[in-house]
Amino acid sequence: MSYEYLNTRLRYMKKKMLGPEQFRSYLGMHELDELITVLAETDYAEELEKSSVEFSGYEMIENALIQHVQRLFSKLYRMSFDDAKMLTRVLLERFEVFNLKTILRGFHVGNDPEDTGHSLFPTILYPTAFYQELLKREGISSVVDYLLTVGNRYYKPLSEALPEYETSKKLALLESALDSYYFGGSRKTLQAVGDENAKNVRKIIGMETDILNMVYALRLIESEVSSEEKYRYILQGGERLGDAEVRDLLSSSDKPTFTRKVADSYYGNKLGDLAENITANDLQEKLENFLYQQNCHFDPGSTFDIHMTSSYIWRKNVEVTNLRVIASGIWRRAPQEDVISRLIWIEGMMPEMEAVKGAA
Repeated sequence: MSYEYLNTRLRYMKKKMLGPEQFRSYLGMHELDELITVLAETDYAEELEKSSVEFSGYEMIENALIQHVQRLFSKLYRMSFDDAKMLTRVLLERFEVFNLKTILRGFHVGNDPEDTGHSLFPTILYPTAFYQELLKREGISSVVDYLLTVGNRYYKPLSEALPEYETSKKLALLESALDSYYFGGSRKTLQAVGDENAKNVRKIIGMETDILNMVYALRLIESEVSSEEKYRYILQGGERLGDAEVRDLLSSSDKPTFTRKVADSYYGNKLGDLAENITANDLQEKLENFLYQQNCHFDPGSTFDIHMTSSYIWRKNVEVTNLRVIASGIWRRAPQEDVISRLIWIEGMMPEMEAVKGAA
């Protein structure tokens, strides 16, 4: 199957996505029933109807959103063949890694498994039941054992890192093991494909690698870690920052030095002025916003390549994430400014933020 056919189908799917005016109206709602009523007139209708049999209110919306993404991403995966399917899997698998890291983090800090479950992203490569079973485990070692039992490939890196984690209780050991395994395996897959589409996907995951490395470096500076161990968790395969550049960031004596180095890099031009005392959380937010803006960009002229698939996956991620934030905000009676601050603002997908703030 050619990319031309796949992208023709994707154009139709994209037309069903929500637009800025719809999100503007959702942000003015105060009751979940209002939100459910208007969403029932969109492409979410099928899942809302099914969810209403078992759930109501916030749980109904949450379940419907999960089922909706699984339906569409499953459809996308089925429509892809040969190299396109391999590349689509690489793009989708990042959400599985995100979920595994979220579950490990939840057990590490002692979170309620139900709360952790609400932070998971809907996926299609692994079924919902898989994550439900992971959340039932008694701890991280039990999670790793379960991965072995079901033959999940992420058992390998986690089992290798587990003994040291159990001694040191450093979560970075497990998170780094997962990231390295995913990014390393993805690079091998993309190298095997070898065409321009594979290079484009490699660029996407390479920029994500850069972002993880930059945020990691600033967190260590904040924690005043000076031991050589800090170089251990550098992720390989960055798009703009090689091993030497990341090591240089990690060697920064303080935040002002770090921000000056970032300002001189490719990302400095993209982020604009950075406060010398910027926190790792704020830097992460800025970098992730840049990544979303880049990867959600839609080029209608891209008919014969993977671009439309990648853009659709990221856009659907943004759409569902924002709906979850809005639904949760209505349910919790959260202040409007709190909801606004947690949304992902993508031009062409969301209304102007300042206009929404002015109407609040």
